[in-house]
Amino acid sequence: MTITINLNTILFVLAILGCIALIILIKLIINLLSTIKNVNSVLDKVNVVLDSNTENITNSISKLPKLVDDFGQVGENVRDVSEVVTDVAADIIVTKENVKSNFEVLNEILSIVKSIFSSK
Repeated sequence: MTITINLNTILFVLAILGCIALIILIKLIINLLSTIKNVNSVLDKVNVVLDSNTENITNSISKLPKLVDDFGQVGENVRDVSEVVTDVAADIIVTKENVKSNFEVLNEILSIVKSIFSSK
């Protein structure tokens, strides 16, 4: 059994495949151009926003170093306050223990006085 393929048939099939590939390529190029157009539109809007806010952006950027310094000072202040709070808490604990001890001594004195008066 022999199969004979005509050269014209092969060329016809290749021509059809080439046309299909060309149509797909044209659709892809159209979609790419549409996407580029949309990106260009977005970039135009970004440029308008940047142009209208150039002064505000410049002011904000110029204030950033001072802002960073202020945050550094806030961090130092928080550290100082936390040290003071720790010291105050320690002092409160010591004072509480002293008051507790004084109440215990007062309680013992009152017990002694009570025992003196209750025996009479």
